[in-house]
Amino acid sequence: MYDFDQAVDRRGTTSIKWNFQNSFGQQDGLLPFWIADTDFPTVPEVIEALKKRCDHPVFGYSDPLPSTFQAIQGWWSRRYGWTPDTEWMFMTCGVVTGIYFALDALVAKGDKVLTFTPVYDPFFAAIKNSGHTLVDCPLEHKEDYFTIDFDRFENELKNGVKAVVFCNPHNPVGRVWTAEELERVADLCVKYDVWLLSDEIHADYGLTRKYIPMGIFEKVHDKLVIFTAISKSFNLAGMVSACIMIPNADVRAKVRYEFDSRWMFGPADLAFTAMEAAYTHGDAWMDAVCGYLRQSVELVNSFVSERMPKVKVTKHEGTFLMWLDMTCAGKTSGEMTSILAKEYGLALGDGSHYGKQAEGFMRLNIGCTHATLKEGLEGLERFYRNYVK
Repeated sequence: MYDFDQAVDRRGTTSIKWNFQNSFGQQDGLLPFWIADTDFPTVPEVIEALKKRCDHPVFGYSDPLPSTFQAIQGWWSRRYGWTPDTEWMFMTCGVVTGIYFALDALVAKGDKVLTFTPVYDPFFAAIKNSGHTLVDCPLEHKEDYFTIDFDRFENELKNGVKAVVFCNPHNPVGRVWTAEELERVADLCVKYDVWLLSDEIHADYGLTRKYIPMGIFEKVHDKLVIFTAISKSFNLAGMVSACIMIPNADVRAKVRYEFDSRWMFGPADLAFTAMEAAYTHGDAWMDAVCGYLRQSVELVNSFVSERMPKVKVTKHEGTFLMWLDMTCAGKTSGEMTSILAKEYGLALGDGSHYGKQAEGFMRLNIGCTHATLKEGLEGLERFYRNYVK
C-alpha cells in the first residue's frame, strides 16, 4: 500500500536537509543523514485534506476546531491506552518553543534545570537562553545501550534541581524507556517537587519496544508538561506545530500566559488541518513506516558488523536516528563530520553537539530509502577503510 522504497527528489525545494547544508561548508550536494526529518511521503489523507482546505480561498487568523483535539486524543487512546483530556491541550509553533516558554513560566531565573545527556542539542539552548542553569546528567553507557544513572540523578535533585527536561523516546541514543524507568523518574520528580517537562515528539517510533506516555503516571500530573507534534511522526516538520498537554489547570494557565503575553499565537490553519487528518487516518501508514524502519535498523546492524566491525552501533529501540560509536577512528566528531563531507560527500550528525561525553560518536538518520541508506553506509565504509587502523 505504501512504497517507501520509491525515492522522492527533495532537491530544489525548501528542504534544509537536502538544500541548505551550510554547516558542512557548502550549500548542497551532500547525501544527507543529519537533520531529523525523513524522506518518506506523508500520509496520503493528509495531502488530500490540505488540498481540500486550499479550495477555500481565505486563510485568516485561526484556532483548531474541537475535532482536532478529539483526533489527538483518539490517537493516544487507541494506540497507547492513554486518553488525555482535550482540556489539557493547546497548540503552539514547535516543541522547543514550548519548552522555552514552560521553563519561563515555571522555573525562576538562575535555577537548575537537568537533562540526561547525550541529548537533542536544542535542549541546551532552551535551558540556557531562558536564563536557567544547565545541569548535565550523563546517561550510563553500558555495553551497547544507555540507561539512567538513578543514583546520580537523585543526587542532583537533592542538590537543588527545579526541573527536568526529559526525552521519551530518547534522541539521539535510541532508547525507548521502560515503564519501570519512567515511573522511577516520575517518583523522584514528585519526591523532590521538581517539574517534569517531557518531550515525546518521537512517541510513534517505538520500534522494538512500545513507547509509554509519561502521562499514564497520574502521581506526577501536577508537575507534568508533555510536548508532542506531527513533525516527526508524520514527516510534517514544515507545518511548524506542536501540541502541549498539561493536566494541572493552574500550571496550564501559567504556561499559556507566557505565550499569550508575548502574542505567540499559532500555528497556522493548515497545520490544524494536517493534525486532524494525520491523527484520524494515519494508523496504517505509521505501522507501515515503522516496519520499514525496522528493516533499516537491521540493514545498518548487519552492514556495520560485517564491514566496519570496530564501529559500535548502539542497541536501537526507537526513533529514526541511530547512534554510532566511531571512536575507533581516533578523530573528534567534528573532524569526522568535516572529512565525511569533504572527502565522501556525506552529511552526518556531529555527536559532540549532543553532549561533551559523546565525542567520537555520530548520529545517523535512517529515515530514507534503503537504497539511499546503503549508499551512505558504503561511503562510511570507505572512510572506515582509510581512517581506521
